[in-house]
Amino acid sequence: ILLTLPNCLCLAHSFLHFWKVPAPENVRMTSLNKGLILEWDPPQNTTNTLFNYTAEMKGWNMYKPVCLSSSSLSCDFTDKVSVFGTYQLRVQAELHGEMSDWVETEKLSVDEISEISTPHVQLRSRKGQTEVGITDPPMKKKEFEGCLCNLIRFWKNGETKKEELIREQNRVMLPRLEPLVNYCVEVEILYLSNTSQTSNFTCLTNTSSNEVESWLIAVVLLVSFLVVLVAVVLIFLAVWFGYRGCRIIFPDADLPEDLKKFWSQRSSILSAMQESTPLKEHFCELRILHKELNSSQENHNTVSKSMIIDHLFCQLKLFCENKMSCHLGLD
Repeated sequence: ILLTLPNCLCLAHSFLHFWKVPAPENVRMTSLNKGLILEWDPPQNTTNTLFNYTAEMKGWNMYKPVCLSSSSLSCDFTDKVSVFGTYQLRVQAELHGEMSDWVETEKLSVDEISEISTPHVQLRSRKGQTEVGITDPPMKKKEFEGCLCNLIRFWKNGETKKEELIREQNRVMLPRLEPLVNYCVEVEILYLSNTSQTSNFTCLTNTSSNEVESWLIAVVLLVSFLVVLVAVVLIFLAVWFGYRGCRIIFPDADLPEDLKKFWSQRSSILSAMQESTPLKEHFCELRILHKELNSSQENHNTVSKSMIIDHLFCQLKLFCENKMSCHLGLD
């Protein structure tokens, strides 16, 4: 059968009229950090064919176009959706003005399918304490910022037992760490039912603590208490015995009247003796002169001389009895 040119043109027109543009393959919704992206693959067996694509979004009642006649194999719906809304997406291929069938997704919520990327973790140790610094991944929706919790796991390097902490703060002190021991830390971010990817574990050796041990503090307090107690007891005893001594030396009972009179008399005599001025002693000087006489005269005057001396001594005795002192000088 011979085909003429008009017949070939007619067959080609019929082929194009009945041939449909194939639909995109492997259509899928992806959500990272609360964003929403629709991705797809080009139709099969169309490696050298350049297609354009149109993607739409359906919220409450009808579809609205978001990406029109784009050659990209994805469409970003992040700015068009809310966090807790439920959406259905669809995409179709376009070639030479012809459209493929729509490929639709299921109705899904961003909150249900979204994943959270890994947080950034830094460790810092000072004075026996290790601080974990956590940087949240950038969220596509601002309403999610500050609403995340951190699941922190830490363990001794080389061991399998892990301890867990859940904190809202981005700076957390790890409790109950031993000094000079190497610890490893990994962090996940929690939001409602979603969990982020686990961060790479980071290890750091905890520094030594300059704090005094608790048992040593207890011993010092106990010794201080005992010292204070002993000091208080000694002060009490010193005051008590001092008081008793004062009571003994200075009793409250009155002395008998006889003793009072005796002490008063003695005291008046002593005061008079202390206050009285010493008496001036009076004396007189007596000189006796004699001459050398011959033997006849000496015998004659011996009797008269002795009588004169006796008379003078009697006068001196009477004078001394009248409280006067005498001083005899013999030349």
